Amino acid sequence: MRTTNTFSILFWITPSRDKNHLTTVFTRITVDGKRATISLKAKADIRFWDNDKQRAKGSREASRRLNLYLDQVHSQLVQCYQELRFKKQLITSKLIKEIYLGTDDNSITLLELIKYHNIKISNTLAEVSIRNFRQVTQ
Repeated sequence: MRTTNTFSILFWITPSRDKNHLTTVFTRITVDGKRATISLKAKADIRFWDNDKQRAKGSREASRRLNLYLDQVHSQLVQCYQELRFKKQLITSKLIKEIYLGTDDNSITLLELIKYHNIKISNTLAEVSIRNFRQVTQ
């Protein structure tokens, strides 16, 4: 049984969808040959995009900001991968995408957090104190 995973991150643009030389930047996460794609909602100038380096060319302010953003996305995706490895969970490209976007099953809504708080204090505080700390959910 194989215990290691292949993992890669690719950034690219689609020049055919440009408007005024600007197009959306995408990232592709690949784990064991399975892909997941994320639109980064960032725009890149196709005239200043280097496909080999997967980064914006030049020292313009827009290029530096975009490259900084891509570096941050890359490190966050690697961190999601490392967390899954550390927890010894199944690692898939879709799971890394869900964790990065915050749509995984482990995310908690504010309403669930308030309900948890109310249950927790009901077991630990007196009824008079609960009246002061209870959060009302509508």
